[in-house]
Amino acid sequence: MRSITTTIALAFTLSACATLSQLPQISGGKRIIQPGISFIAPENKSWSVLVRSTYQVTLGTAGDIPNETLIVSSSTYQIPTFSSPQEFLTYVKSGRAAEPQTGRFELIKNDEELYSSRSETCVKHEMESKDFGAKRGGDYTLIEYFGMNCVHPKEPTVGIFVELSRKAPPGKEYLEFESMGSQLLKSVEFSGYR
Repeated sequence: MRSITTTIALAFTLSACATLSQLPQISGGKRIIQPGISFIAPENKSWSVLVRSTYQVTLGTAGDIPNETLIVSSSTYQIPTFSSPQEFLTYVKSGRAAEPQTGRFELIKNDEELYSSRSETCVKHEMESKDFGAKRGGDYTLIEYFGMNCVHPKEPTVGIFVELSRKAPPGKEYLEFESMGSQLLKSVEFSGYR
């Protein structure tokens, strides 16, 4: 399973805006193609390519307000086979709950459910936390996640993770975050590996 720590580390990378312009750029609305999966980068943004390897893509951009960052992540990971979608849901929930409990984060909300809008076996998550280790103009930084884990429809021992995340100062809502995350997940297409 993908770690929250990875997202946090990448968000810190984004805080150095001077380096963003030096990274390869991808226009929003462009389809990103990786082995086994593709998705459309959220529109109306220019995305810096933070990581791009065979089985992982991480894009980042500065937000609309000071100290706000957005990250799109996609990765592929090994999973056991599951006898039912409910069994996969249990697997994803337990993996996400296994994050280190360091006291740095305070959970505000965490919703995980089977993603009925897709024909593949997927678990959608929406999560919000306070990060007391990163302070962007307050006592903590707000972190939001909107993503999914899926069983690859052509390779049942391959898991696919896709997520939009946001870090921002407290009290600074981004009303388009959920719709942007929803569009990202809907844009995901699966393909074979050969």
